[in-house]
Parts: sequence; structure tokens; C-alpha cells
Amino acid sequence: MKKQHTPLAFLFASLLIAPGKVVADPVTIDAKAFSIKGNQLTPLVINNQLHYLVTSETRGLILTGKDQNIISTLPGHFSQSDILQHNGTLTVAALNNDTYGVELYRYNTGTDEFEKQQSLQADLADIEALCLSVSGEHLTLTTADATGQMKQHWLTDDHFVEVRTVNTGPGIKSCQADVQNGYVYLADENTGLWQYDHHAEAGDGRSLILTQQHGVTSEGVEGVGQAAGLTVFVSPDAPVMNVFHNDSISEFKINGEHKWEAVRAAPFNKKTVLGLYDDDSENLFTAVLPVSASQTTTRRTQSADGHLTAFAETDPVARFGDAADDPAIWYNDKTPESSVIIGTDKKSGLDLYDLSGKRLQHLNAGRLNNVDVRSRWQVAGQELAIAAASNRTTRTVDIFLLAPATRNAVPAGKLSSQLNDLYGLCLYQHTNGVDVLVNDTDGSYERHRLSFEKDKVTGKVIDRFTVPSQPEGCVADDENAMLYYGEEDAGVWKRSLDISSPEPSLIAKADGAVKDDIEGMGLFDVDGERYLIVSSQGNHRYAVYATSDNHLLGTFDIVPDLKKGIDGVSETDGLETMSLPFGENLPDGLLVVQDGHNVMPSQQQNFKLVSGSSLAEFIRQHRRK
Repeated sequence: MKKQHTPLAFLFASLLIAPGKVVADPVTIDAKAFSIKGNQLTPLVINNQLHYLVTSETRGLILTGKDQNIISTLPGHFSQSDILQHNGTLTVAALNNDTYGVELYRYNTGTDEFEKQQSLQADLADIEALCLSVSGEHLTLTTADATGQMKQHWLTDDHFVEVRTVNTGPGIKSCQADVQNGYVYLADENTGLWQYDHHAEAGDGRSLILTQQHGVTSEGVEGVGQAAGLTVFVSPDAPVMNVFHNDSISEFKINGEHKWEAVRAAPFNKKTVLGLYDDDSENLFTAVLPVSASQTTTRRTQSADGHLTAFAETDPVARFGDAADDPAIWYNDKTPESSVIIGTDKKSGLDLYDLSGKRLQHLNAGRLNNVDVRSRWQVAGQELAIAAASNRTTRTVDIFLLAPATRNAVPAGKLSSQLNDLYGLCLYQHTNGVDVLVNDTDGSYERHRLSFEKDKVTGKVIDRFTVPSQPEGCVADDENAMLYYGEEDAGVWKRSLDISSPEPSLIAKADGAVKDDIEGMGLFDVDGERYLIVSSQGNHRYAVYATSDNHLLGTFDIVPDLKKGIDGVSETDGLETMSLPFGENLPDGLLVVQDGHNVMPSQQQNFKLVSGSSLAEFIRQHRRK
């Protein structure tokens, strides 16, 4: 985590501290007792007026005005709740002590009543923390249970869809989402305060914001609105209020002897109103922080220029972890509907799938990283369909013959290599045959020319070259004898495949709308023009370049299709495109991408299939007039 040391203009100049460090003289604030008992007190603003929501294990939900006069009640036994105000609607999620599940209510400001919307039943483990947020167009409910799992659910068509599961470990007592900055905060009574990426396609990486020291735990955490970027958290073992904002932690001392176990907050009148629960007296309190939401810094990111969805996804690979990597398309020009997708499983080998994503074959061939296909190699008086893959187990280029009748792959040779760590790979078909271009993580490239004899493919190295730092993805333009290849941290290179005059040049940089790592690459034709599709892994998007002048048309991402139950795509490694027709359902071709986080629900990695018509439409909308 990169720390920022710029304090709020008038308040935090002397209070910025590193996580876990004690402030010598924190600012002191007063806490005032609330007139109604409960287990949690949440300040909120309705029609520009301050209100409070009391959550009680004996009385249910109680909404009051600023003066603590009761406006509405909902009988029940609720231990915890969270509110979300979005598009004029006030939604409350409450943890029901009787059912151990979560109940969702909409508060009707016209009738002052809580209206039941939906329920989320608990599994065998009790839900112990919850928070609400909006992710894109989706209302998101995040929960943490007694087994140590955080789950995110989207509400759609009046039911919850489980999107993501992350193993957090037990001890999570409260949760708050800060969508504007893209985080979920979890208070862990055993460790401290954890910060997770809120994105549904994110991994399980986390940062420890506040550590447990000298018996101090962290049981209460609350973010101040989605646009505030300010998070308040407390511990029953510390007499201070901790404020986390702009990657810095500050402390406020609260008068009196208290054991703060829960905190909720809301911005109001350029300050921050707090609702607190004291475990010692079992009373609720209010307090005010002299901090305005407008004084915080948010991390805004440029949105993609377009959004596509997948029409199908492949069966997951065999093992969890970073396993699926690079796809290729084996096109059958006689029966295009029976074409095959070939994907590497870099933990165990090669998988072949049909166009619905069903696995047809698995070859246990070692740690295959990248794969490419050429389906019409004219050699030795016959036409061959072959696949080549970089094998990091044997340090070889593995060749496979592809059998149209069975739609299976058969090993047909291994090319030895002087590279230390075989990584990216692509094929180039020309008038003299087929070449394999394979690279090393150190930037080295080898070019092998293939030969075929007696059902075995051999090769000879005919060229070597390098890039300044680690490459991976590449694609050859067979018609124009041109190689496009990525330098992961730098951008996209272009190089003639004429050995006598290679003329390499960096044609696109990884900056602005395109974020490193630069990974998979494919070529796609639309209306007689050729375009380069590149995986912009750092922001979960895909960049489209015109090969005529190398300019960037724009970027798109692949978002979930809830009706089909297919999640979006993130952190793509390899991709493949083809603009040939695959039957009446795919008249304009196909885009196949690796999905770094296969969720909805969380499973092993796989590949997503996108209609070429969607890609072609994006290109037509964004190309130069």
C-alpha cells in the first residue's frame, strides 16, 4: 500500500500516523448518551434532515428524528444492520437473530413503514457481519460468516445471486463498503482492520490497515458514504476513535470510560455524525467528528468505452489458483459449428472445448503456458491442423496434431529450446510453411521453422531477437508478414517477419486507458480493415488498435450477464479472436478470453466466449469517421 502524506488542510497536519502507531495528543471529542437502548446506532439523512436508526436485539428496528423522537418501528430481533441510500430509495439490511440470515427492507418515507423486500438465508455457518453497497447497477450485499468466508451477493429480479467468495479467516465482526474508492473493510477481532478490493471480479488480496497491538482489537468499522473516502473504526480495548482516509490513519479521543464495540457514521452539515455502542454500559451514544466528506480524496478511474457480455463460458480448469492462461481457436471450415477452442491449463496441460464451452478432451502434458493453432498447413502432400504450446515443465515447444473426426489433439513432437523459461508463443503461416515464435520471461525470442515427417513434427531455429523486458502475448499477421508482441510493462511492439529487414518499433504504450500488464493479443477484421485486440490486464479491459496507423480506438470490458448466469471477466492473460463465421449464431466470428477470476459463484478459472458481432459493433462505433 502506498502511503500519502498530504493531511486535511486544517485538521490532520499533526495526526497522520502509520498503521498501529499511537498518536501522542489526539483531538478530543464528546459523546452524548442516546435516549433509546439498542445494539447499534446508525445516523442517516432523510430529506436533508438528520435521523437515527436503532438496531435492537429485543425491539427490532427503530427510526427516530434528530431529537430522538420515534418515527417508525419494525418489531424483531436484529443484532446488526446497514443502510443504503441510492436513487431516492432507502434500503436496510438487518441480521436476524432468530433465523441467522439477512432480511432486506425498503423504508417508505411516504408511509413511514419498513417494507420487506427479500431474505438471504444463512448456510450452516452464522452470518456475523454485513454491509450494503451499489456495484455498477447492482445492489450488493456483502456478508462474513463464522467459518471465515466473505460472500458478495447481487440482488436481481427480487432474488440474491452469489457472486464472489473470499476466505478471510474467522473473527470478522463488522463490514463496510467504500465503493467510490473500491474497497471493502472488515474488522477482525483477532488481527485488526482489513482492506479488500470491492470489485466482484477481484482476487483475495488484502491489506492490513490497523494491526492488533497490546491486546487492542478492532470490532467496529464504518465508512462515511460512498463518495466520502473516509472510514471510522473502533475497538472495545482502545479509548480512541480511529479515522482512515487517503491511506493515512488518525486518532480522536472520546471523553469518558467506554468500550466501543460498534460505530456507524454519516456526513451531515460539513461534519461527520457518529453512532456508537458502548459494551460496558450497554448504551448507545452520538458524537460529531469535525471532518467533512468533501475534504477527503477519492480515487476516480476512467470508465471503459464499451461493455460486452459473454454468451458462453467453458468448463472450469481442474485446479484452483492461477491455472487457465491462453486460448486458441481451431476452425473447421467444413462445419464451422463444430470448431474447437483449445486452452492451456498451466498446472497440467491442454483442454479442448466445443463452442458451448463443454470440455471435449484433457491432455495431461505438463505446464503448458501459451498455445496457438494453424488448421491448413500444406505439407508432405497433405493438409494438417496443428497446435503448438510452450511447455515450462520440459522447456520445449510441444506440437499436437488435431484430428477433425474426433476433435481431439494428439502429441506429435517436442522442439528443444535454449530458452530458460518458455512463456509466450504464437504461430506464423507463410508460403514456405509454419514458424513458431516463442519467448522467455527474460525478453528473449526464438523462431523455429517446422518440418513434418512420419507423423512427427520437428523444427529448426532460424532467428533470435529480444525485447527490453518481460514479454508474453504475441500474434502474427500471416497475410502481411507482421508480428505484434507485447512487452508486459511497456506496451505493444510491431516487427516485420522478413528476417532480412525486421524493423521493430514500439507502436503503443501501456499508459492512459491501457494498463500493464500487456497480455493476450488477437487480430480481427471488420469491413475489410484489420484491428489488433490486446488484453489490458491492469484495468480488466481490452484495447482495440487499428493496424493501419496503430491508433487506439478505445477500450471495452466484459461485464456479467445475470440472465445467463455468466460473470464478467477480469485480469485476462491470453485471448484469441477470429472473424470467420461460426454458423448462424456467430456470423461475425468469435472472441475468446481467459478469465482470471471466475465468479458467480466462485470457481476455478475458465475461458469466456464473446460474439464477434458484439466486437464488430464496438469497433464500428469507435473507429475514425
